[in-house]
Amino acid sequence: MAMNAPERIDPGVQQVLDRLSICYAPLIDKKRKAIGTRLTLLSMRPQDRMPIGKMLGALNAVWPETSAPLLVAPLDAVLDDSAEIWTAPRNAVLEVAAVGLRDPEVQAMAQRLFRDGKRLALRGRPDTPLPPALLSCFESALIHINEDRRVTADGKPILVAPTVQAHRKMPFIITGVQAVSDVDSAFERGATASVGWPLDDAQHRMQRPLQPGQAVVLELLRLVRDDAELSKIDATLKRDPALAFKLLRLVNSAAFGLPVQITSFQHAVMMLGYKKMMRWLSLLLATASKDANTFPLMHASIRRGMFLEFIGGADEGSEVRDELFITGAFSMLDRITGAPFEQLFELISLSENVVDAIVRREGPYASYLSMIEAIERSDPIGLGRLLENLAMPVSTCNEALLKAMQSANTLDSDL
Repeated sequence: MAMNAPERIDPGVQQVLDRLSICYAPLIDKKRKAIGTRLTLLSMRPQDRMPIGKMLGALNAVWPETSAPLLVAPLDAVLDDSAEIWTAPRNAVLEVAAVGLRDPEVQAMAQRLFRDGKRLALRGRPDTPLPPALLSCFESALIHINEDRRVTADGKPILVAPTVQAHRKMPFIITGVQAVSDVDSAFERGATASVGWPLDDAQHRMQRPLQPGQAVVLELLRLVRDDAELSKIDATLKRDPALAFKLLRLVNSAAFGLPVQITSFQHAVMMLGYKKMMRWLSLLLATASKDANTFPLMHASIRRGMFLEFIGGADEGSEVRDELFITGAFSMLDRITGAPFEQLFELISLSENVVDAIVRREGPYASYLSMIEAIERSDPIGLGRLLENLAMPVSTCNEALLKAMQSANTLDSDL
């Protein structure tokens, strides 16, 4: 079922979502592009731990639909017979903990799942080499940076002579990175991807001049905010053909379902309306950088915006939903553009609630921003405290996260 369906989810599914803390992280490749997603699942209370098959089967009803792989990691579940009843979505890759493979029954279960067509990934480094028949069941391995045998005690990569064969038997994905240098080092050692990205690395905080595309979007935001004439907006758009193309592609996308093809910029602005134009320009500003190291920040910004809109704006009007979206989408704008928030917010007029949440971490939107940050950090304890303070069921948070992932995947293709 697509997550943008308007109906409520099945009560049985909601019961499962009420017992899980779900966190997400993108899989980032060497080009800094997101090539998939990882979901971690953890029981809110030990006594609520469910059979893995029941848990995964319920999640099928709210599974994000995407062509990219989606790793699912039930961190405290036992790989037992119930996993065999799970009908795995095509993009699903089930993680199996290496420590569990000490048990011959778990080894046999992994092999049965593989023969049944389920995709598997190995989480962690086994204590002893796995037999080839078992090793071949896994399409990749997730190795924590602290467990990587190809680094010295101080974390530096081990240099291997070109004549020495030192590659692993399967592709590996690095986890636990704390700095961009960690990611670079892992890629030098042959990693295919990183789970997550160090969003707070100091290099993202370095000030730098706005790029031309960002400057054009800021000017358009000012014009739209001031209800400028269409001719002025049209003239500004023509200064950036790539931006204008994105606007036309957006208006003509399936999301709008218009009966006629829009070919002029002025007509596109008219069809969008100034409020939607403001929203989409905000999104484009958060995705206008050409610096590859900001690509993961842009990816996160879109998902933050969608999450805040779904988690805080479900029962609100369109103005509040738009403000929540902009709060999430702009929350890393200083790192993406290299300009401090004070300078950026002088150029565009935002509501006090948006500025309070982003800059001062206060006001009605601040808790929602803290929630998505806890999810990105895979911090179920911190997330639980926020949910408790808001008296919000964890299922509401999980629904918003999964729905945001689905909607953001659609947005990615329209940008």
